[in-house]
Amino acid sequence: MAMGLASTTPTPTPTSHILYTRSLRLPNDTYPLGYHLHISSNIHLGDFQFNGNATIDIEIRRSTNEIVLHAKNLTDIEITLRLLDNNKPDSTGELVDDVTHTYDPQGTFLIIHPRENYQAFEAGQRYRLEILYTGLMGTRPKGLYWMAYEEPISNHTTYVAATQSEPTYARLILPCYDEPAFKSNFTIRLTHSSALISVSNMPVQQVQNHGELTTTTFQTTPVVSTYLVAFVISDFDHISETYRNVTQSLYSSPTRKNTGRSALKNAVLTVAALEDYFGVSYSLPKLDHVALKKNQGAAMENWGLITFKEDSILPQDTSNEYRHIKDTLMQNHEISHQWFGNLVSPEWWTYVWLNEGFATYFSYIITDLLYPNQNVMDKFFKDEAEHAYSYSSFLDVRPMTYYVETEQEIMNVFDIISYKRSACVIKMFHHAFHQKTFVSGISRYLKKFQYSVVNELDLFDSLQSALLQDGQFQQQSWTQMVREIMLSWTHSEWLPIVSVIRNYENNTITFRQRSIHSKSEHWWIPLNFATAQSHNFEQTHVEYFMPPMMEHTLSLEELHLQLSGRDWLIVNKQQTGFYHVLYDTDNLHAIARQLQQNHSVIHANNRAALFQDLAPVIERNEIESFEVVLELFKYMEFEENLMPWNQVANTYEFLELNLYGTSSHSLFKQFIRRLVKPTFQRLFRKHEAGEAHMDILAQADIVSMACRADLPECLDYTHRLAHEYIFNKTSLGSEYPDLYAMHDILLCMGLRHQSDEDFRKVMNVLYVTDHDSMYFDDLVYALRCTQNHRHLMHYLNLLLGENSTYSIMNERETLLYLPYVFKSNMAARSVIWHFIENKYKLLSRSPHFVQVFNDICEYVPEHRMSYFQMLRQSIEIYMQQENLKSKVPLIDKNSSRVGKKMRTNEQFLEKFEHQIHNWLLKELPQPDSENIFAASLSVGNGSNRPGSILSTASRMVKSALGVNLSL
Repeated sequence: MAMGLASTTPTPTPTSHILYTRSLRLPNDTYPLGYHLHISSNIHLGDFQFNGNATIDIEIRRSTNEIVLHAKNLTDIEITLRLLDNNKPDSTGELVDDVTHTYDPQGTFLIIHPRENYQAFEAGQRYRLEILYTGLMGTRPKGLYWMAYEEPISNHTTYVAATQSEPTYARLILPCYDEPAFKSNFTIRLTHSSALISVSNMPVQQVQNHGELTTTTFQTTPVVSTYLVAFVISDFDHISETYRNVTQSLYSSPTRKNTGRSALKNAVLTVAALEDYFGVSYSLPKLDHVALKKNQGAAMENWGLITFKEDSILPQDTSNEYRHIKDTLMQNHEISHQWFGNLVSPEWWTYVWLNEGFATYFSYIITDLLYPNQNVMDKFFKDEAEHAYSYSSFLDVRPMTYYVETEQEIMNVFDIISYKRSACVIKMFHHAFHQKTFVSGISRYLKKFQYSVVNELDLFDSLQSALLQDGQFQQQSWTQMVREIMLSWTHSEWLPIVSVIRNYENNTITFRQRSIHSKSEHWWIPLNFATAQSHNFEQTHVEYFMPPMMEHTLSLEELHLQLSGRDWLIVNKQQTGFYHVLYDTDNLHAIARQLQQNHSVIHANNRAALFQDLAPVIERNEIESFEVVLELFKYMEFEENLMPWNQVANTYEFLELNLYGTSSHSLFKQFIRRLVKPTFQRLFRKHEAGEAHMDILAQADIVSMACRADLPECLDYTHRLAHEYIFNKTSLGSEYPDLYAMHDILLCMGLRHQSDEDFRKVMNVLYVTDHDSMYFDDLVYALRCTQNHRHLMHYLNLLLGENSTYSIMNERETLLYLPYVFKSNMAARSVIWHFIENKYKLLSRSPHFVQVFNDICEYVPEHRMSYFQMLRQSIEIYMQQENLKSKVPLIDKNSSRVGKKMRTNEQFLEKFEHQIHNWLLKELPQPDSENIFAASLSVGNGSNRPGSILSTASRMVKSALGVNLSL
């Protein structure tokens, strides 16, 4: 019976099976008991077509008139259906000859049904469905795809085939029940060239040679979701190691196999560490790691066969410790999935966070256990938590548990929320519930639901069972409410802010909670406390669960706290809870006094959290007193931990931009120079001293802050490095292997202050440089940072002037780059207004100019409104006279957008500038006599350096600055 999904064979006339609108979810009427999959490929000949035979034993669980499964882009379908005899398990079954199939392209469903519509399949019956088909490998990592490996010496090309089934791509490989809840056993056979090898989820069971072709049969898998089914056909070589009866192998192109020994060693250690940590053994006899030229993302956690992008697991630069630990975390994330996602799988993509959140968090925990000297949990704050906090601050978000249905919706839930936010929530309860108790609950969860599928309630019930056996929590009523507690986090969209208001007269504390946005959401929030009299920051379990209400007041006695009026109080020890904390001003002063006396008493994580939590309040002008912020800053002169510096850098940037042009600006930079100088000198003393490099991203924060405050040592340092790079082509990589984290900062700050002669020399180099080179991009991008007005005008004329003959960017890219320069360099703003005033007749001939002008108009200060209105009128009249068209209308002179971004700045200055100025005068009684470069100038440096700013200007501006670029 040959019917084609996309072949020349006529498709059956549509029946009621597709006439009605069906759900995009599979019905639960039938269930796969086991698959036998045979794929035949001539990939060695460069033939990307493959033939498949998928034989599926199916159980009818509810009487129905159809068997529905997924298939996509598969052709030449031939189906055979047999009714099996439950009393004769070895029987081949009775042929069913009155069935046909229909294809539903919307749901990518292959529907097997009787020719005449009736209830053909009875509950309790079993069928064997054999489907012969043809597929075509693609070049993108979706389904079964191919890649070419060139051998430069012999000029020989070898083709490799690999799979990517997650999330909904298994249906591109074989007809199947392509939802995670439909777990089944797979027996896989692959026929390929005898010159190649194949690997799959399970060890090889049999190899049959047929001359030029070989058929490899693999052992049957445990029940597994289709998104984890995988195989690779290649000429790869491998290295192996066996420990605790688990053989781990790393497969790669033959020339690179020995570069994987470090990764293989880490894999062996990690599997053993995870087994010991959770008390649950790895469930397969082997675990392969395959390095591929192309992969979906950095890696894919297929059960027993993890695939990686080649450079993620086979580093070319083994000396780069920063890159090495990132790659180790990535590898351990995939290994953690062998428990979270593979052994226990989510019943639907609603619960992706059960996979990704746990794999993210416990990859850090296990890596920290294995390599305690790497300070991995500090990296968690920087690389995971900071993104999770910032995501909740300014983007539309969704709950962790979030129903999706279409293929695109499913892809979209693999996002910051599933990975980073979920990891932060898991971390919070790991600490709140006592770490050992939480792990005991997770161990219960893994053992109870192994080889099964779960939803979030299964996890919560396992945690509650463990909590009820924890003697330390026996008197706590909340231990009976774990579902309610956890649901308040997994079903909320935003992030809580907890305000802690002490009443110093009646010894009470009022806790208030609100969403970081205006949405009405409330949480069960685990609080714990450190005080001046009892500051055990290592005890991070919950001491009080704040109920989901706006405000709650308790006495110190009820909280078991001892506090005098001048004592400090810290809530959320080590910032293990995923929420912001705000304090009353008196308590902030008490904390500031402690920091100035001995900052090490307060944990470094909490020192960083103080500034992270205050930042949004400062930026919204909601802080009561700015003096207390400056008092908190003061101790930073003695801070050697880089985490607080990372958070202070963000607030410094905000303040420096807001104070630009005021009488307080130079005083503020003088104050910052005093704070940052010891740390800069410690980190950036001569490298020949052999001091180990610290976190490259944190170093970038220090360089940016120090140079923007015009610290002479920083300006000299970056000036030297930038000039060596520009004039001597000296690679910065020798000092900073991770160029993309540091490169932009060094060049930007190095060109910040230049003499006329230096600027002329740089421009001369630019003129003779290949415009398609990264070196050229670097120069153009770094020159945006110059502070000299004449240099800036020359730069703008180079980019946009009518006499520019250098074709630096195309017209659209150049204009979109202009607002980026405007927003990132305060010194450039007046220059750009002057440039537009002189060049608007040239600029307005571009259909993109008006959009750029409209965006810049959001930064018009109140005292420049009349200037703006005259300039706008001139542009409008000229465009009307010349009949010039633009993509969008010119902004109305009375639009609320005009000056919108400056109003917050003006309100800030009106409220705090006098206060800041007086405080700085008291703090800095002596005039600054340091030899600085143009100390009155200032610039906001750019974001992390893109791969090529000139070729991706539109994307860079849109993502970094939030400009509407739909031109």
